[in-house]
Amino acid sequence: MKRIATIMTLALLIAVNQSSAQDNVLVELRDIPLETIRSAGFTLEGDQQIRIEAAGIDEVKRRLPPTTAWILNAQTRETVWEMSEANSSYRGRRLNEVNESVSLPRGNYEVYYAFYPTTWSYSSGPNNFGDAVKHVWNEVFDDDKDYSYYRDKQRDLKIAVRGKGRSANKDVLAQWQNAYKENAIVTMTALWDDRYEKQGFTLDRPMDLQIYAVGETSWDDDDWGDKNWRRSRRDKEEEIFDFGWIINTQTREKVWKFSYADSKPAGGAPKNRLIQQTISLPAGSYAAFFVTDDSHSERRWNAPPPHDPAFWGMTIRVKEAGMKSSVKKFDYAPAPDKNVIVNFTKLGDEEFRSTGFALKRAMEARIYAIGEGRDDEMFDYGWIIDAKTHKKIWEMDFDKTEHAGGASKNRLFEGNVRLEAGNYLAYFVTDGSHSYIDWNSSAPYDREHWGMLITAGDNFNSADVTPYEEKEDDSVLAQLIRVRDDDRDSKRFTLNKDAQIRIYALGEGSDGDMHDYGWIEEASTGKVVWEMTYRMTEHAGGAKKNRLYDDAVSLKAGEYILHYETDGSHSFNDWNADPPHDATHYGITLYAVQ
Repeated sequence: MKRIATIMTLALLIAVNQSSAQDNVLVELRDIPLETIRSAGFTLEGDQQIRIEAAGIDEVKRRLPPTTAWILNAQTRETVWEMSEANSSYRGRRLNEVNESVSLPRGNYEVYYAFYPTTWSYSSGPNNFGDAVKHVWNEVFDDDKDYSYYRDKQRDLKIAVRGKGRSANKDVLAQWQNAYKENAIVTMTALWDDRYEKQGFTLDRPMDLQIYAVGETSWDDDDWGDKNWRRSRRDKEEEIFDFGWIINTQTREKVWKFSYADSKPAGGAPKNRLIQQTISLPAGSYAAFFVTDDSHSERRWNAPPPHDPAFWGMTIRVKEAGMKSSVKKFDYAPAPDKNVIVNFTKLGDEEFRSTGFALKRAMEARIYAIGEGRDDEMFDYGWIIDAKTHKKIWEMDFDKTEHAGGASKNRLFEGNVRLEAGNYLAYFVTDGSHSYIDWNSSAPYDREHWGMLITAGDNFNSADVTPYEEKEDDSVLAQLIRVRDDDRDSKRFTLNKDAQIRIYALGEGSDGDMHDYGWIEEASTGKVVWEMTYRMTEHAGGAKKNRLYDDAVSLKAGEYILHYETDGSHSFNDWNADPPHDATHYGITLYAVQ
C-alpha cells in the first residue's frame, strides 16, 4: 500500500509541476489602444504545447476583423499562429474568445496584437455614384465610426501565452530582429512614408541572395484601400505603392523587382504583400532601392498592418554566411546622364516642350520618363512621332508605367524603344498642377527627372544623331502650321496637272462642329473644293476635341487658295487642354502624292 501511495504522490507532484509549467505566463498583452500594435516575445526551451488565450472584436460584416493577434517565429519570420484562424467562441457584446493549445518547437517567438478598426465594408469598393455617396454617408454617420464604442471595447482585448520558457521584452525582440539581419548586405526596414532608400553593393563572385521584402501592392478590385476604391472594377492590373528593386549599375537593367505576382499575403490588409525569394546574381556591381508612398507605413498604418511590421521594406542576405566577405557595399549615386538625345527634365506646370532629332542609323533608345497619371489617364506625359509620316512611334501610356514613388499618381516609364534611321519629333506636356518644385502631393523619388530623357546606348557615336529642323521639301505644296488664336491665314498654290494631294490637317472640333479648321477653294471662282468637317476627322491625341484629317484627294490642274482659321482659344503653344500628338503641325499641310 505504501508503494502505491508513493507512486500516486509522485504522479500528483508531476501533474502539479506540469500544471504550474503550463500556468507560467510568457506573454500577456491587455487593454490595446486604437490604431496601435502591441508586441512582446517568449523563448521556448524545448518542443511543447503552449496555451493561448485571446479576445477580440467580432464584426461579421467586415472581411477583416478590427482586432487581430498573431505569433511569428523570430528566426524564420514565419507566422505560426493567427487569431483569425483559431477556434473561437462568441462571448457576447460582439467579442470572440480563443482558448486553445498549439504545438511549437523550441525557439524564439514574437507576439503581436493590432487594433485597427475599419470604417466601411471593403469586400468591394464603390462601383457607381450611389455607392460612393453611401460610402461618404457611412464615413460621417455610421455607428461603426463612433470610436467611443471601440474605446469601450479596448479593455476587453487581450492575448496571453502560457508555457514553459522565458519572457522577452521589446529590447529582446529588437535583438532577435537584428540577428536575422546578421548576414544582410542590404537593410532597409521599418520605413516611414515618402522614403527613397538606395544601397550599392559589389559581388566579387556569383552568389545566391535571399530577399525578404514587405510592401504595399494590389492587383484587382477584390483588394481594397484608400488608393484604389475609386478604381474601375474592369481595371484589373497591378498597382504598386511601397516596393523595391535591384539594378545592374553598368547596364541599368532591373535584375529583380517586387511584384504582386511574386508575392504572397503579408497578413493584415490584402494590400500588404510579402516576398521571400532566393535569386542568383553573377559577379558585378548592383544597387538596391526601396520606395514608399505618402501613406500606410511603419510610421502610421491606414489599414490593418502586416504581420512583420518591423521589416516593412527590404532585407537582402547572403544565402551562405561565408560569402559575405565577397560583398562590398558602397554609396550608390546614379551616373551622370550621357549620350543624351532629348532632355526635357525639371518641368513645371503648364509646360509644352518639343524638339526634333535625326538618326543616321537605327538604334535602341532608352526612354526615362516621369509624369502624372491616374485612373488610366496621363496628365503630364511625353510621346514621339515620325516627322515624315506624322505617325506616333511611342507614347507614355498609363498601363505601361509603374509607380515612381511618393503619391500614387507619380508614374514612371523606363525602357528601350527601337528607332529606325529617320527624323523624329519628341514632345512632353504638363498640366496646371503637381510638377517639379510645385508638388501638390508627395513628390516622386527622382524629382529631378520630372519630364522625359531619351538617351542612346554605350556604342553611341555623336555623329549618328543630329538636330532636326523641319524644312519644306519638294513634296510640300502649301503649309499653314503652328497657328495661334484668332488667326486667319491663306496661301496660294498651283497644280500644273491633275494630281492627288495628301491633306494633313489638325484642328479643334466638338459636338459635330469644327472651331479650328482649314479648306481649299479655287482661286478664280472662290468655289470650295474641300473642307475639314468634323465627321471626316478622327481623334488627334490629347484632348478629345483635337481632330485630325489625313487622307488624299484628287484636284484638277489649276490655281488654288489654302485657308486656315482659328477661334479664340486652344491653339499652338496656348492650349487650354492636352495638345494633339503632332502639336507643331497644328494647322494644315498639303503634300504632293508621289
